[in-house]
Amino acid sequence: MRSTPTPANVRSSRNNILNRDFSLGGVILLKRQNYFELKSQQMKEIILDVLERLLQMADQYTAHLEKPSDKKKAYILQVEQFVNQSEERVNDHILELLSLQPVAKDKVKELFGISRIAGLLERVGDQLINLLTISDGENAAELMPMIEQFFHYEREMMGWLIQGIEKNDRHLLELVISHDQYVNRLNKGTYQSVVHSVQEQEKITESNLKTIIMSRFLERLGDYLVTIAKIYHDFLDTRQASDE
Repeated sequence: MRSTPTPANVRSSRNNILNRDFSLGGVILLKRQNYFELKSQQMKEIILDVLERLLQMADQYTAHLEKPSDKKKAYILQVEQFVNQSEERVNDHILELLSLQPVAKDKVKELFGISRIAGLLERVGDQLINLLTISDGENAAELMPMIEQFFHYEREMMGWLIQGIEKNDRHLLELVISHDQYVNRLNKGTYQSVVHSVQEQEKITESNLKTIIMSRFLERLGDYLVTIAKIYHDFLDTRQASDE
């Protein structure tokens, strides 16, 4: 004979159900947080991989200027394709996260920042391709000293950016930001030097034009690296504020 449930039994049963539901909700929330962290780590690894490839791309570019070869040029173009594809991969990860689960406001801001970083890396690749296109000629050797001056700083900036993102190191990111002053100074000095040369020769040569254009490309490349460092630095500040 089935016993009639008492109010106490009903309350006990309801509490068990509620406790189980809260437990399941906690598991679901934990899984969502873990999935977000997993995707964030994957995107971070893509960004670091792209930065390392761009550093290799810069090295191959200067090697190509010193001793041109189809193999080096092909490698540079191949890396540029990889960079473009990586931007698409990052954005695919972001769209997946936004479509599968609710995302907190601060996390949404971070995702859009990551998307912006991927876009800026693609622009760095574009600048290197622009340099390759303009310098691919007979007077490439004349451009080498100017390019190496810029790359002296920008290689360091890329290296600090890689380490700063990998280790979440604010100091290294700040080094990237502060070194932009040297790149800007080089751009200004290059322009003034060309203007002085033109005034002495009373004519503008192809080399003069290329020097000014390439100096501008190199200065923009540095600006992109600085913007990436600033975005990631803001990530770290936001995370620290939310943890406190």
